[in-house]
Amino acid sequence: MAKEQAQSRGPRRARGSVSRNRVGNWQVRYTDPSGARRAAGTYRLKADAEQALARTLAAIENNTWQVLDDTKTDGLDPKTVTLRQGSALYTASRVNRYGMALSPNTYNEYPRLVDKVLTELADKTLKAISARDIERWWSVAHKHAPAQASKAYTHLKSVMKYALKRRWIRENPCDIEGASNYKPQVEPEIPTEIEVALMLELAEEPLRTIVALGAHCGLRKGEIMELRRKDISSEETADGETWWFVTITRAVVWDGENSPIASPPKTPGSRRKLAVPKKGGAERILLERLQTIPQHPETLLVSKDPAGTIHWAKSMLNPRWQKLRALAGYGGHFHSLRNYHLTWFAQQGATLRETMDRGGHTTERMAIRYQRTTGREISLLEGG
Repeated sequence: MAKEQAQSRGPRRARGSVSRNRVGNWQVRYTDPSGARRAAGTYRLKADAEQALARTLAAIENNTWQVLDDTKTDGLDPKTVTLRQGSALYTASRVNRYGMALSPNTYNEYPRLVDKVLTELADKTLKAISARDIERWWSVAHKHAPAQASKAYTHLKSVMKYALKRRWIRENPCDIEGASNYKPQVEPEIPTEIEVALMLELAEEPLRTIVALGAHCGLRKGEIMELRRKDISSEETADGETWWFVTITRAVVWDGENSPIASPPKTPGSRRKLAVPKKGGAERILLERLQTIPQHPETLLVSKDPAGTIHWAKSMLNPRWQKLRALAGYGGHFHSLRNYHLTWFAQQGATLRETMDRGGHTTERMAIRYQRTTGREISLLEGG
């Protein structure tokens, strides 16, 4: 009798629910026409989850619903997509927040992270990678190489978010708090004023110009290597004093050792015009450099050939830098010259906005990262 009553009621009515999962996101679940309970994605906002549930239930009512697991994406069955494949698809589709294509450095970095850091997960299907798998990987990777582990985890989380958006997986298993926010226990050291002066005294050209632009203008390596004669200009003030300026509109990245690619900087804020300081010797060094290179506007300040037409190879700077820093008694990175300059600039009384503009930063967080304390606490308290 009960069976006959159930049959008389007709097809099972679509039902569903929205509930919070363990990481605070909203999980959508529903009952399909056969009576099976299914998940239909995870959402950050409850309103988005409710809309997704409404669409699913409407599809069931309209007889347009189909099982997610039977769908195909880019010729791949979502059930068989591995982390390596998912990473490649994510990388190929990604642009930065300004709508620009990824740089070759970033494009090549993602597969390296998958192959070298996420090795044990690389060939597992995305659907099979659990939160426990990630926790086990993290416990080992973070212990041995914390910076690389954090980068790899950030990429893994992005790939999983990409997969979740396309409904290849039911929820993002990356829920390790703080794993993407690596901060070294000891910040990279920046050189002292004496060490910078000594490096400029000891360096030969064009390394001397490179160091001067890094330490006294705060330029990045790629910005320096793409500078041309046309980017150097002068202006006279109302009182007759001449100031020299460096204009940054391009930067170079390398897609392989000898394949430089010049393109606009990755953020609009990186396009800027910087006055060269009168102190420190950078102005004199820059003018002397201009005297030794061809007059053509497109001549590179730093090049492999006398005509100034061929960029340095990717690895040419590092061995020269290591030798020079050793002579000056400094052990830090070349990029720390940028920290040195922006710290000095802030100490001259620059506002945070002015420091951001000088460094080509788009966020206060990035600008602050490039400033260091310099042990002058007592001097400041004394008013000196």
